[in-house]
Amino acid sequence: MNILHTLQTIISEEIDIYNRLIDLEEQKRGAIVTFNGDRLFSLSKEQEEMLLKLEKLEKERQQIMKKHAKYNTLQADITLKDFIALVKQNDADAITSCAFELKQRIEKFLRLYETNKKLINDNIEFFNIVITSLRKA
Repeated sequence: MNILHTLQTIISEEIDIYNRLIDLEEQKRGAIVTFNGDRLFSLSKEQEEMLLKLEKLEKERQQIMKKHAKYNTLQADITLKDFIALVKQNDADAITSCAFELKQRIEKFLRLYETNKKLINDNIEFFNIVITSLRKA
């Protein structure tokens, strides 16, 4: 198995994980809106497990690239985009599109995450106002 195929397999697994993270983040929005703390906690716990898997895959991907870079006397901290450009094999187009899809998934996840973070902060602010009003009454 060549290095680009190995990297493409890892990136595909990362895409699958990000798709699951996006799904969980969308479910979390529902839990936030309905004030379902137990569901939010459960989803966050599942999300944390997915992030640990993602971290392992990312480390594996970086190790493969560093090993190949060292073997070919390339810069050790090379980016995936630069690495693909340097390797220039027939599979480069497939992995480039895979890497682009991964980038899109990451960006979507981050947007959902930020939206949910804002919802949580708004809810906290709302409850603080209600509590303050109740104390005054």
